[in-house]
Amino acid sequence: MSRPLLAILLVAVLLRLVFAFGLTRGIRGIAPEEEITDGYHLIAEHLHEGHGYRQFLSHPPTVQRPPGYPLFLAGLFRVAGIDYAAVQVVQALLGALGCWLLFLLGRWILDDRIGLVAAALYAVYPNSVQYASRLYAENLYYPLFFIFALLLCIASSSGWARAGLAAGIAWGMGILTRGTLLALPLALPLGIAVSPRHRAPARRWIRWVLPAAAGAILIVAPWTIRNARLTDSFVPVSAWGWAPFYHGIQCSKAMLHWGDLRRVDLEAFAERHRAVVERLYEGDDTRAYASAREFVRHEEVARSLVLEEIRGDPAGFVLRGLVGIPFAWFQTLGPRMRILSLAIHLPLMILFVWGVIRLSRRDREAFLRAWPALALILFVNLFQAFVFPHVRYMSPAVALSFVFSGVAIAGWLPGRTAR
Repeated sequence: MSRPLLAILLVAVLLRLVFAFGLTRGIRGIAPEEEITDGYHLIAEHLHEGHGYRQFLSHPPTVQRPPGYPLFLAGLFRVAGIDYAAVQVVQALLGALGCWLLFLLGRWILDDRIGLVAAALYAVYPNSVQYASRLYAENLYYPLFFIFALLLCIASSSGWARAGLAAGIAWGMGILTRGTLLALPLALPLGIAVSPRHRAPARRWIRWVLPAAAGAILIVAPWTIRNARLTDSFVPVSAWGWAPFYHGIQCSKAMLHWGDLRRVDLEAFAERHRAVVERLYEGDDTRAYASAREFVRHEEVARSLVLEEIRGDPAGFVLRGLVGIPFAWFQTLGPRMRILSLAIHLPLMILFVWGVIRLSRRDREAFLRAWPALALILFVNLFQAFVFPHVRYMSPAVALSFVFSGVAIAGWLPGRTAR
């Protein structure tokens, strides 16, 4: 390992530890286990204590949260007990892992220096540094997203079945951590159509795509079967997709007002809950969590609310989605943090676009090697623009864009090292 890379990895870990223990726990006195988060840590605690995969002891086993991050936390609890300081240390180490993976991807696409720039940007990326101190699934999702991008680039470029299988396994693990990637096959055919190298001959394309699909199914199927047994329904990842979609629509309506979207999100949550109670239980919310099947019924109501919104104003939905494409790079719920986020992410967006253009013009071969990573970034951007334009959900793709930003920062470098 080179000295510059080792220095970057050390900086990544130290920054996250200083933020977690110096600022968050030390100065601000915030314990992440006491924050209102997505409830992953509660599920992990209940798993560790033998109560099953449930968020609240009074509720049935949940199908509203994907299992990747809770199982990760439960595994740490098995080793160190329920110790959230240990979790923060491990999440700091995951930050270094993410740097190393971006370095490998940058080196594979072009050269060591591009990889070093990408790793350095991620080492100091404020979102990742902050999330390492909190109980967010992104801590696990970042490295999974990066390794999937790397393996996908290798598989599509080489056509190797083993690389395809490995990419599929990483894809499945990413899906079980954040369900967004479940819709990725909708985007890949576009990339393949753009690049003749990756679609011809057909048998070369099929040779890696089929193992990739098999690998993903192998990882996701046990969880899907578990959900089917609990709910008598097909729930591939979680019954929590249409609900945030509905919240995202309400936030999208207010995103140009520069107001407090946290209040909008909470109001959308309350409105959706009222609709669930009225439509399913005639106002009696005591039956809302009688069984795991009810989570699916709640999701059906959320889906109906979303479709009602879209049918009522299809042009407005499309227009808000188009506006959301750039907004997803910096949009936050709090208006004050939005200014800081804009100051961070607008330059990163410019570097990304500049890097993509520079790479496509200067080195066609490298650009073709990188196109699956580019497709991943664009997919997440489009998906979040229409579903929920928020930088937290966009941030894994922003971090992946550092590989292209590295091209913009380092410029055209002759005498490349081996990939």
